[in-house]
Amino acid sequence: MSVAAPPHTAALRVLLAGGGTGGHVYPALAVLDHLAGERRWVGSAGGREEPLVRRAGIDFVGVPTGAVLGREPLALVGSALRNVQGLGAARRAIRSFRPHVVLATGGYVSVPVVAAAWTLGVPSAIYLPDVKPGLAVAALSRIAKRVACTSEDTRRYLTPEKVVRTGYPVRPDLRTWVDRPDARAALGLAAGDPVLLAMGASTGAQSINRALQRALPRLLEVATVIHMTGQYGSAEAQAIRDTLPPSLRERYRVYEYLHEEMGPALAAADLVVNRAGASVLGELPAFGRASVLVPGQFAGGHQRHNADYLADAGAAIRLDDSRLQEEGTLATTVISLLNDPTRLAAMGRAARALDRPDAAARIANLLAEIAR
Repeated sequence: MSVAAPPHTAALRVLLAGGGTGGHVYPALAVLDHLAGERRWVGSAGGREEPLVRRAGIDFVGVPTGAVLGREPLALVGSALRNVQGLGAARRAIRSFRPHVVLATGGYVSVPVVAAAWTLGVPSAIYLPDVKPGLAVAALSRIAKRVACTSEDTRRYLTPEKVVRTGYPVRPDLRTWVDRPDARAALGLAAGDPVLLAMGASTGAQSINRALQRALPRLLEVATVIHMTGQYGSAEAQAIRDTLPPSLRERYRVYEYLHEEMGPALAAADLVVNRAGASVLGELPAFGRASVLVPGQFAGGHQRHNADYLADAGAAIRLDDSRLQEEGTLATTVISLLNDPTRLAAMGRAARALDRPDAAARIANLLAEIAR
């Protein structure tokens, strides 16, 4: 099944649900750029998605929710209770807003919201940014009208007739950064210096942060390093930067999080080291960036499938956490790629071939069809 992207869609009241990471927020925000009408977000009370949603100027309603996977029996009882409370809160939010359609992007908060919509007769769609669905999406796909997805590989995990491959909706503000010299100038980087962009997640990937810091003496000799540390790695990285000689200190750029800087950082980079969260499936192809991906082992290991999707296409190298901790592995892998521009270019082209620039418009069209 395919969905054509229309030039515009009718005004809709859209209720969005999803949380836990930026990978569950940014794709939905990209879709909203193609929809006129009212929108409201239902997320986890106090969740990481709240500041991102509010930053985008969207009304946010927090509801109770609880994790299920990997919980001890006592904690599981508490999670179940919070999810029941969340179902009631989601029903109240839906009755108040009266949406035409619900778009859920994953995370535990999607469960009570999509379930509440189903009980109230409001149609819903799910966008699955990862290659393999987690427990929540797999369960919700039974009552949702459609499941939009990034990769054709997803079809084998769900009811095939419900799955629509749309691609990953990349934030439009990122796509404005297409010129590498302009991006480097915006960040104050030398025009001809190789640039490594290293990221973990919004809270930080400790294993990547520490492996990168061990590798810094070798890496800074050959490249400028832009390091997004996450919330819990910023102070340590800044302290390490302060100890560097002035000539190397200037080549180590530390950011707790990349907001407006994300676009120019991706455009400026020659190579990206990252976790394999859902965003890599959209952002790396959009910029045609080669990558070294270190999948996390949490949440059922879904990041491994994301990393393999890009690696199998020739766009990335998968480096598991166990290997990352081996002395010298990260530095050797990165330096060998930076010293091989032919291979870097081929990986970049492979990544670019996976880009779907009209993904957000396709999902917006899907929502309009469901609402009708």
